[in-house]
Amino acid sequence: MTLVKYLFCVAALCSCLSCDDRRDIRDYYFPVRELINMDGKVYAYESTGTLPSPDTTYWYYLGVDLDTSLYLTATRYGPDKSPVQLSREQLTNEGVRLQEMTLFEADSAGVVIPTQAEILYNQTFPFYLDEATVAGYRLRLNNSVGRTTYVTLNRYFRYDTTLTVLGEAHDAIVVELQGEVSQRDAVEGDISPTFSGYEIYARGLGLVEYYRDLGAAGTTGGRLVRRLPMTEFAER
Repeated sequence: MTLVKYLFCVAALCSCLSCDDRRDIRDYYFPVRELINMDGKVYAYESTGTLPSPDTTYWYYLGVDLDTSLYLTATRYGPDKSPVQLSREQLTNEGVRLQEMTLFEADSAGVVIPTQAEILYNQTFPFYLDEATVAGYRLRLNNSVGRTTYVTLNRYFRYDTTLTVLGEAHDAIVVELQGEVSQRDAVEGDISPTFSGYEIYARGLGLVEYYRDLGAAGTTGGRLVRRLPMTEFAER
């Protein structure tokens, strides 16, 4: 066999191996390219949980095109409209990968202290589905008083649905959540509470509804009620 024929056969074999019957669900994640062109969007989620929380939670999603890769940054704002959480994700051929997570918390004196999470596992959202599809991430957070917190979240595809969001019907998928928030404290001891819930992602919009059941502690949740430009949010 000549070298040209050999290379042709290898290319054909690789092409066949890359083809499969997995379903592509990337259109249900946030529209990153649209969020680049529009300088991002602020998503307003109306609270639906039983735990005390602001009536509306605001997240700013911004797409970034950098070094031939696409990224999504997400900033969650507190009741006073100051950032309380910042994350950055990279979009790959297979799915979304968490690159960075920072939490902003005030100490007893009111000084805001950023806490950078160590990312132990980073699969945020899959782009292809099969029977065993699962995406998940695990973080480690160390605070100034010696407490270490691990956050684990796994997502499982469950079924398709259709729902009305912002006055329009959208195809959507329902994703089951299973997670754990464990704390290791030399003084107070170790705890590992678990939680469950679901998320709904609508085609062309991304996350439109979420729910987390924390057991005896109560529930948290939100439903998308508005998308607005950052300029309008800043004016408020």
